[in-house]
Parts: sequence; C-alpha cells; structure tokens
Amino acid sequence: MKQQIVKVIVFTMAYNAQETIGRTIESILNQTFGNFEYYILDNASTDATEDIISDYGRKDNRIIPLHINKNDPLNGSTIFNTLVWSTDADYIVWCDADDSYTQDFLKNMIDFSKDNNLDIAACGYDKIDGATGEVIKHRALKENLVIYDYLFADAFIQYRGFISYLWGKLYSISFLKAKSTTYTPKKERICNDSIGVLELFRKADRVGIYGKAMYQYYQYPRSLSHTNIETSLSSYRELWSATKEYLEYYGSVSRLNEDFLYAIHLSLVDEMVGNVFCAELDADKKLDLLIEIFSDPVWADTWKRNADPMFRNLAARKEFASDIKKKVLSMPEIGQYSEKRKQLFTYFGSSKET
Repeated sequence: MKQQIVKVIVFTMAYNAQETIGRTIESILNQTFGNFEYYILDNASTDATEDIISDYGRKDNRIIPLHINKNDPLNGSTIFNTLVWSTDADYIVWCDADDSYTQDFLKNMIDFSKDNNLDIAACGYDKIDGATGEVIKHRALKENLVIYDYLFADAFIQYRGFISYLWGKLYSISFLKAKSTTYTPKKERICNDSIGVLELFRKADRVGIYGKAMYQYYQYPRSLSHTNIETSLSSYRELWSATKEYLEYYGSVSRLNEDFLYAIHLSLVDEMVGNVFCAELDADKKLDLLIEIFSDPVWADTWKRNADPMFRNLAARKEFASDIKKKVLSMPEIGQYSEKRKQLFTYFGSSKET
C-alpha cells in the first residue's frame, strides 16, 4: 500500500516586522520536513515587511505572500480559519513574525501526532529576551506526554504551561473541521491565545506534549501587555476564569488543581504588577492600578489559601507582598498619596508600611 504523503500549512501574520521576519521565515524554510505551504500575511505594514516577504516568495514557491491594506490583529484569525476550511492539508501550524522553530519541529511533531493519533500536539519552548538574546524561561519535559480522558484533569499541572499560546503547536485539520473549531479572538483581549487554546483543548479527544523545546518565543518591552495596562488587567482576569471553567468541564476540581489555580492567579498578578511598575505612569495612576489588581476577590482567596507547599510562589506570598511595599514606598512623590497607599497595603493583611 502506498504511504500517504503528509502535508502541512504554516501561517505567519506580520506587522512592521522587518527586523525579525527574516529569522522567522528562515526557520520554516530550513525545516527537515519540507512538504508544506507557507502563508505569510503582511497586515498593512508601513515598513519593509511586505518587500521582505515578497523577496522570499520569489525564491521559494512554498511561500504564498498575502497582504491586507488595513491593520487589524483579527485579520490573522480570519485567514487562519479560512486556510483550515479551504485546504486539503493534514496539519496547520502558527508562527509569530518575531519567533522561530527549531529545524526538526515539523518532523518531530508530525511523527508524534501520527504515532499517538493526536488532535493537537504542543512542544516545549524557550522564552527569549528580544533585546539581549538571553533565555528568560526554558520550558520542557523529560518525557513526552499523551493526554486523554481523565488525564485532561489529572495531568493538568504537568501540561498547563505548554498550552498558553497558539504557536508551538501542530493542529490536526481533520479535527478542527470535525469539531467545527475556529480560532476567533476578541479584539481587545491580551490573552486571546491562552483562552483560545484552552477552548481547542477542551474539544480535543487526544492531545500531546512533545517535551523538547522547539519554539523560540522572543519577548520585547513594547508588547501590548506592557503598553496597554488597563486592557491587560481585564484580560488576565478572563484568563483565570477561563482556566477555572476549563477544569470544571472535566468534573469536580481536585484540591491540588484548586491550589494550582491560585498559584496561576498569583503568577498572573505578579506579571500584572511588573507591567504596572515598568509603565511610564505617575505614582497616582500606578497606585490606582495596583489597588484594582489587589481588590479583586480572587486575590483575597489567593492570599489566604492554605495550599500544598509544592506551589512555591504561594508559599512565598509574604515576601512577594513585602517586595511590592518596598517598590511602592520608593516611588517618586508617593508621600502625596498616603490614603491610597494604606488602602493598597490592607490587601496584604495590614495597612502598615513594614
């Protein structure tokens, strides 16, 4: 019997990515698995991004350049869904325009998916400081993980960190079509990827985590979560609620998974607080944002949670609060806002400044 030839669709959306798009494209063209079509959407860039994409397209016929005249982040999901419903390919992959895959990504993920009959396969990744090239976080597993039935809940602690983004995954197109699954984000939501992937996993019967880090995620200081703080706050709350609902879909949430939910909340709070302190805002506005973060009832539950000590960030809550107090007290002109300062500190169990 003649073996069926696997075909993959790769998709990238780019906006003003002239400094990074070449790295992204090269990482796809250099894959050891070569039977793919690579659609690259220029989302109304005002720099040389479109020209760079066109140049690559002339050199390699696997590249299909696309262009839209009006910039809109939702254009990416529209094209992604169109490709899913119009192709005869077996799998589809997303790659951001400032990131890259290792050369063996497609080969490893296709073999992993076929061998285990997976609807979605995710992989490990490295989060990299785009300015310095330093690896900020290395996320990997010693052994690959296949998830089905009760494992969606029981193995959640093991796999949750690998499903936060649309990228770094191989999606079965037959699965997406059979479940009428589309990726449709909200316009003003920072955590679209994370919530969208949770929805995709919830519809899947079998998913897997390929343990090796094969995606390089570059993070830059001018990302949307760093510059649009107000939207970030509401988005992170939506993400936590969506994560809780995801676990509840599989039945009663275990005590350990409840602990993990609060550990996730604390990590999101930590990220939000970091964004506030880094933002170019005056002390008054920063205090307002910090009060908004910690007045959330979920924070009160997180603060008093008697959790398993394996969740180290929860075990270190007092140190976390102490660090925030120190940063607040060192802010310029903080003395003018004593009432707001006291209010903020009450969310850490005391209005005192020490």
